Amino acid sequence: MSDMVSPLYGPALRARQGELRGLSDLASDIAERILPRIIIPPRSERDDELQKVLMQHEDVPTPGTFLARFWPQRDLLLDPTFLIKDFGRERMAYWLPKMFEHARKAGVSAIPLISFQELMKELAFAHRAACADGPLKLAVRVSSADMVGPELREHLLAALDWLYLSPSDCAVIVDFSHAEFGQPELVSGVIQGSLEDLQELGLWRHVIFQASNYPDKNPALDNSSQLVARNEWKAWRAAVDFDPNTAEHLIFGDYGADCPNFAFGGKGGPAIRHYRYATPDSWLVQRGSPTGNAESAMRDVCKKILASGHFAERTFSAADEFIYLCAKGLAGPGQPWKWRAVNTTHHITRVVTDIGDVRNLHFAPVSVSEVVEQPFMFAE
Repeated sequence: MSDMVSPLYGPALRARQGELRGLSDLASDIAERILPRIIIPPRSERDDELQKVLMQHEDVPTPGTFLARFWPQRDLLLDPTFLIKDFGRERMAYWLPKMFEHARKAGVSAIPLISFQELMKELAFAHRAACADGPLKLAVRVSSADMVGPELREHLLAALDWLYLSPSDCAVIVDFSHAEFGQPELVSGVIQGSLEDLQELGLWRHVIFQASNYPDKNPALDNSSQLVARNEWKAWRAAVDFDPNTAEHLIFGDYGADCPNFAFGGKGGPAIRHYRYATPDSWLVQRGSPTGNAESAMRDVCKKILASGHFAERTFSAADEFIYLCAKGLAGPGQPWKWRAVNTTHHITRVVTDIGDVRNLHFAPVSVSEVVEQPFMFAE
């Protein structure tokens, strides 16, 4: 990402084929305005393809080869939190810098992300050795609980100084993943206060608010739909309405079309046949039939999205074009990873487009092919 183009949106995404393909399917003008946080899952959660490329070397994780297929030469925040147990905290000064070196050689513009709690530990120097060479060198994730404690003000700048870094070298993610979003207008004041507290500490390169109101379990029943409020988006909008300057200094972030809770290592069952389709203020969760073949079930899901009144038109994103063509029987429906990719592409496009409306920025529609529906021919 060019330093001249500031990001508008910071989604947190799991490093899975679906989510990463969703990134790669973004229109270029949308892609250049996001700064994704990519979370590498532990061994217990990796699919076979990711496991193979991640474990090219026994003692050093190598996600760069996998990531370069989907997000080459664009900035991303690489979150190694769930790798620490796999590869050893005591050896982190060895494997962490090598992981980032490998990623950059593969063509991935990877920036290390560290939690505030990890930043205060001696092994934080492993992240310093992994820092990027560009203007943005490191990202620090601060929980909403950290924001209300005394340690942040007392130790954040001291820890960065110990690593020979300044706020202008760093992005801060304020993680509200465990906050209650039942009343987003109340959370907006806390968001605004967090921004002000961080601004008092220094001139950060980026400050990103990150949260999600998406539930842990699928909220829709079989063959039905459910609207889920995007209250994290409403809270950010309320903060922006309170002070319009907030939109320029506090980047919106969420967890894509997913919840913020990571239950790694579960026994995977059959994929739920559904889409999580972001609207301007909600998710339309459209769920299909669990019986019969997946092709007919997902085509029906796409038809219902088109008829729902929430469909954003074919030219909105590559994902919307796919949903349209699938509903018409002209594409797809693809495997479960494809459904996650569609969720991701549409969701990111929705968020960036809507933030563009707040910032008076506009994005081009995607090109679509002409569809000629063949009329039925009847023999006379």
